Amino acid sequence: MIHQKTNEIIIETLAKYPHKVNVKLGKILRARGMTQGDLHRLTGLRIATINELVHFKKKSFTVAHLISIMIALRIWDIRELIEIEFDEEVVEYFKQERAVMKRGFTEDLEKTLQANVNRMNEGK
Repeated sequence: MIHQKTNEIIIETLAKYPHKVNVKLGKILRARGMTQGDLHRLTGLRIATINELVHFKKKSFTVAHLISIMIALRIWDIRELIEIEFDEEVVEYFKQERAVMKRGFTEDLEKTLQANVNRMNEGK
């Protein structure tokens, strides 16, 4: 039950703060004349996992996946592999929030934290 509630919180948070994710794996493989099968053999990752990453069908992946790919492709800056860009309104909001942070939290973050804790503890 807790897992389901945390997933709901994640989905709502992602929807609340519009962003774009650009996974560049397919472009990198094409530029280097490599196939997904080549990357599979270099990393041990399933071809299906690599394909999901290339086509951004897999919305979550592990740090181990990313690091394995970076090692295989000799990438040392994760921004070569993936970019995350927030809408301009979100960036401006984040800047305002950071300017008033106390102990790492803003008033909005304090409210969010308390609301999420309450949701996760429902039904315990």
